[in-house]
Amino acid sequence: MPRKHALLSSTLLLVALVLVFASCSRDQGFNPTGNATSATAGAALSPRNPADLAVAMRAQNAHTPDLMKNKDIVGTGTGVGANGRLAVLVLTRKAGVGNIPTSVDGVPTEVRVVGDVVAYAKPGGGGTQCGTSTGNNLECAAGTIGAVVLKGSTRYLLSNNHVFARENAASIGEREDAPGRYDGHPKCAVTPQIGTLAQYQNINFGGNNTVDCALALLTGTCSVAQSGGYTATNSVTAASVGLAVKKSGRTSHLTHGTIQAINVTINVGYSAGTATFTGQIMTPGNFINSGDSGSLMVTETGNNPVGLCFAGGSGGSFANPIGAVLQALGNPTFATQ
Repeated sequence: MPRKHALLSSTLLLVALVLVFASCSRDQGFNPTGNATSATAGAALSPRNPADLAVAMRAQNAHTPDLMKNKDIVGTGTGVGANGRLAVLVLTRKAGVGNIPTSVDGVPTEVRVVGDVVAYAKPGGGGTQCGTSTGNNLECAAGTIGAVVLKGSTRYLLSNNHVFARENAASIGEREDAPGRYDGHPKCAVTPQIGTLAQYQNINFGGNNTVDCALALLTGTCSVAQSGGYTATNSVTAASVGLAVKKSGRTSHLTHGTIQAINVTINVGYSAGTATFTGQIMTPGNFINSGDSGSLMVTETGNNPVGLCFAGGSGGSFANPIGAVLQALGNPTFATQ
């Protein structure tokens, strides 16, 4: 009998230890101190591995709401860290922001200072081809003609809401000019008409957004070629970290860069207020400049559309995924001739 009691006691002790260990294992996850404690802790996530990318994006999405409660954090994204591995990028308006965890759910974080991110239409030279100045006739501003697109045989100009539609304030049929009136001589003088506002996606200043886009019915003439010397194709390409891209814009003209982050959540300042955008694309801060809003981002080789540029700060430029833009506007196609 004593031997049986001893065996039973040992068994119960072993079970208790297993339960304690299992309980500790279930509790692993985000640690406010920033220590990596999840099942993926210490794992080197490759930007070339779709499964690793999904892990990083899942961690980013889970912790973005809490991170952005900090007024100095303007956004997050999934990108490549300094070590060449995937990281959750924490986008700040200034250096030295405190209380940022070193990892979330075992995925390392890395701070990128992007400054205050604002819509890049104003200030606004000129021309009637893609990649040059345009704007609504009712304001002294200038953005960029992104592309000529088609619905059936009807031609439209693609740009941003805040370039063509005055941040939701415009009415369908309003006059659109090229160049934008900011580029008039003298500045703000009336410039030649290029089209009329045909469609735009509202910017929601109280919730999340995916696109800042609009179409103008082309009533003048506009070359489909970009001012940088190439023409966009109809082969839409999804953004990926490290993808080489370029754009032609009103202000900075032809620029080249690589995509730094995808799945970006970012707060963007407009004249009418601040709007949050999700699922965005991030490139370096010098990829676009003020007045380049509406520029079409394409692949460096092949000229395949990737994104519609719309905002930036000192350390980052941002674009809507072009697939979402086209879907919001009724799936027009790009004019190639």
